[in-house]
Amino acid sequence: MSIASISNAPPFAFYKGFDLYPLVYKNQPVQTWPRVKPDGRFNASIVICRAGYRPGSEHTRVFRLENALWENIGTARRGAVQFGEDIINGLVAGESVVSL
Repeated sequence: MSIASISNAPPFAFYKGFDLYPLVYKNQPVQTWPRVKPDGRFNASIVICRAGYRPGSEHTRVFRLENALWENIGTARRGAVQFGEDIINGLVAGESVVSL
């Protein structure tokens, strides 16, 4: 899922005046030899917009969750939304939504 594909979708969650859109995608492990079967895990990012603005506007930021892998799409979505809430609450060092 990309920013373009969510631009007309309703937000997944609302939190303190922000709309949250989790982006979940398959983990792409580094290719090595001999090749191993992909592990089927998921990575995630969160798109945070000011309420009422669409993704892709100047009131939007995308935050990637580094070093986090989930076993399924549902837990990846919940983890991304929690990460977004933590950013909004100022609990993630170096990340902020103040400029949105």
